[in-house]
Amino acid sequence: MTRTGAEIDVLFRRLGRDLLLSWAGTAGSFDDADLATNRRRGPRGSIVDADVATDLAQADQMLVNRLMTRRGELAPLGHPDYGSRHHELIGEPNTERNRNLVKLYILQALKDEPRIAKVERCVVRHEERPRDIVRVELTIRLIDQPTSLNLVVPVELGAGG
Repeated sequence: MTRTGAEIDVLFRRLGRDLLLSWAGTAGSFDDADLATNRRRGPRGSIVDADVATDLAQADQMLVNRLMTRRGELAPLGHPDYGSRHHELIGEPNTERNRNLVKLYILQALKDEPRIAKVERCVVRHEERPRDIVRVELTIRLIDQPTSLNLVVPVELGAGG
């Protein structure tokens, strides 16, 4: 199915805009983020400003932010149910039971995201090295989007298994 320009514009409006984050470290590492900047020419030289995430870059960022935020962390801002509970498993061993809990908590967090039409796949894999990392592989279909988005998020449990 081919989308028209108007349909794509509607999708991008529904995804919204946000301040763009820049993650430090290797690709796929979402541990340390800072605001991305944009340098442009101004009337008096170079201007540095915060950059904006739009379109599919905003979709990736929106999903990572939801998963990397502890559920309840944004309660003082009026969003008590935003985020994931998988952070509660930090310090627990990397066992099948705990990997299943990681999957459950991530699926619960994504269920609350109104811009997700369907989570098509969620696999939590045990990483051999280091032993306290699990790899969450997601395939997600966004609202009004015919193709799926793939995302891999490492989750550190912080205890050997």
